[in-house]
Amino acid sequence: MKKVSKSRRRLLQLTGTTLGAATLLPLRASGSGRVESSTYKIEPGQEHSDKSFFDARQRQLVDELTETMIPADSHSGGAKAAKVVDHIDRVLRESLDQDRRQTWLDGLKLIEAMSERSCGKSFVEASSEQRIAILQALSDNIEMTELLEIRFFNELKRLTVDGYYTSKTGILDELEYKGNTVLDEFVGCKETPS
Repeated sequence: MKKVSKSRRRLLQLTGTTLGAATLLPLRASGSGRVESSTYKIEPGQEHSDKSFFDARQRQLVDELTETMIPADSHSGGAKAAKVVDHIDRVLRESLDQDRRQTWLDGLKLIEAMSERSCGKSFVEASSEQRIAILQALSDNIEMTELLEIRFFNELKRLTVDGYYTSKTGILDELEYKGNTVLDEFVGCKETPS
């Protein structure tokens, strides 16, 4: 029998299954007292608008996910200041790859399910520590690419970094890029103390 690592066990606890975690749906109570599924699905003829791929709730979730990955600090703004959610929304809105778009919708649903399972609330309502723990569980199991949530996490990381480091906040504030300037002398990289 294959030994399951501690981090893999944690991911499986959060997703609630070993394979096929994509079938999990977060549940929410409606005003009538019934429980209904909060699925995100692109239905034929019901594409998102030309102006936005994400609805308001999805947009808020992506904004919090990206800010958790690249938070603001004393040096520069984070993913929110860089408007990374706008970058991701534009990339997905313009994408012709329906599988990629559906991966995002399903991935957001899975993040919410993981958050509900681990801390009893949505990712947006979770504390910073709880959010980091959820993303850490995904990061610790990055090799499990057969799981949709891992493929989503990889895409989330890639588009977050792309959006941040192509923004004014990322390039000018974080990296302190000076543009095409002539240096009198190349001083090399600054050493950091060990």
